[in-house]
Amino acid sequence: MALRIKQLRDEKGWTQEVLASKAGLSRSQLAMIEKETRPANTLRLNAIATALGVSTEDLFETDERERKIISILRALSADDADALLRVAEALSSRQGVLPESQ
Repeated sequence: MALRIKQLRDEKGWTQEVLASKAGLSRSQLAMIEKETRPANTLRLNAIATALGVSTEDLFETDERERKIISILRALSADDADALLRVAEALSSRQGVLPESQ
């Protein structure tokens, strides 16, 4: 699980000290989380995301296409999201790719 914390922090021009302070962490805690030498719990990830002004999901590595799909999915009504899921499942079965839940 690759984290994008350093990338997002760098985009703001913040040092580890600045982000750690805003998130209520020590700089060493943040450094270990960024290097993935120490797992981050949900509370720490939520604090980091809040400090960066992003959602917790944005802390995880995804490509631009995946982020766009997720953004569109979140904006849909429940019925439309279900319909989109059925279309995605149909497309994946055509290619022999089974959804993770199966």
